[in-house]
Formats: sequence, structure tokens, C-alpha cells
Amino acid sequence: MSRTSPLALLSLWFALAAPIVGQTPVPPVDPTLPGQLKDLKTMVADQKMTADFQAIGLVQMLKKDIEQRNPKDKDRIVKALGDVFRTGKVRPADKDHLYREVGDALSKFGADGAKELAKALGDARIKDQIPLKCQLILDLGLTQDEKQVEWLADEATRSPHDEIRAAAGEALGNYTSLDTKPRRDVVKQLIREWGSLQQKATTMTNNDPNAPIDPNPENARKTLRAVEGKWNASLAKLTGVSHSAFADWQRWLNKNPNWTPPAPPKKP
Repeated sequence: MSRTSPLALLSLWFALAAPIVGQTPVPPVDPTLPGQLKDLKTMVADQKMTADFQAIGLVQMLKKDIEQRNPKDKDRIVKALGDVFRTGKVRPADKDHLYREVGDALSKFGADGAKELAKALGDARIKDQIPLKCQLILDLGLTQDEKQVEWLADEATRSPHDEIRAAAGEALGNYTSLDTKPRRDVVKQLIREWGSLQQKATTMTNNDPNAPIDPNPENARKTLRAVEGKWNASLAKLTGVSHSAFADWQRWLNKNPNWTPPAPPKKP
């Protein structure tokens, strides 16, 4: 029976013990995290909401040094943050500071954070809190999760709330790494809807005092005042082209239907 030499065994041991070149070690699990998440859950459940500012401090701590967290810990944190929107007493508009802090924290967790933000935005518990939803939409855009682009574009062009249309349009400006086709689609959607609003806004008023009042022109003008600046900035980021008026964007798109997006920004 052949036997492995001591020298060969030693070489094998060194090969197994040596770290793989270029491999980043996985951070260890944080033993204090379960207790912190339990504390957060207890604070959120406080019916008098007296622990909200303490909870905000804990959320601020949880969102620090995310890349130095173990992947399992990241999952636990994201789940716990998402639960803040679903549990406890609903925070009213004048006491929504905790929700806003959680939204900011989730924006730093990429696609995983986007999933929880999307759930929160669809939650009936906050359906009437438009300013809060606008902030969460902006947080959703910061995740740059491409699965959210279609929803954001739909909200920008169809929401009955002008504030949400403006926020969704602004959020789309974060997608400067989006592939060419979906980016062209987003740009086309925004410009077409801008044109539709422009057409409604400039419709001649019927001077017949007996004619029913048409609210569409004034509503369109109101929407335009809310969205034009945000949409214009996002169009510039997505296309690398600078314009300030709808007519210029329409002319540019007609002349450049197959425009090429600028190179995505370099990551720091």
C-alpha cells in the first residue's frame, strides 16, 4: 500500500490553509444584531409612539457600514426595516419621521431594499400620505433597482397626484446605468406625456358663458408646474443632452430616435 510522503502532506495542508487570492473574506455574523432588531420591534409597537426617536437612532446605526455586514445580517436588517411600515400604530403625517428614516435606510440596500420600499408604497396603511410616499419614491430611485423602472415610469405619467408624478420622474433620473432600450423607452414616455400635458394646457378656453367649464387645461397647467423641472433634469441625466422646454425635447427625439446613451458614471 502506497503512503503519502510527509512533504506532500505538508504541501497539501498549506494549499488548503492558504486564503484564495483576491477573495474578500465574508464578514462574521453580528451577535448583537438579534437583540437590536428585537428592540426595534418593541419600539415600533409602542402605541404612544414615545420611542420613535430612539428607534430612529437605532435605524441610523443599522444602516452604517452595510458592506461590512454578513449577508445573512443584511437580510435580517432589510426584513426588520420593512416590518416597520407593516406593524405598530400607523404614524400620521406629522409624526412620520421614523418612516422617512427607514426609507432612507432601505435605499442603501439595493434591490433588497427596493422590494421592501415597493411593498410599503403599495401598503393601504399609508395610501393617503402623499408627501411620505413621494419621499419613499425618491428612496426607491436611489436603489437603482431596474425592476422598479416600469412602475416608476407608470407613476410619473399616470398618477392622479402631481406630487407623485414629479417624484417618480425625479427618481428615474438615478437610472444612469440602465440599458439602451429601456432607457429610450423611459425617455420616450416622459417626452410623450409632457407633450400631451402641453397640448391640454394650451387648449383654447370656450368663452361661451353657457358652456360647461372644462377643467382639463387648468389641471394640465397645474401638473406641468409640478413636474417640468423634475422631468427635465431626469431627461438630461438619462440622455446626456440638455434642453429646457418640451418643444426642444420633442425636436431632438424626432431627429434622434436611435440616440445613444452616455457612458454610465464611474463607480467610486
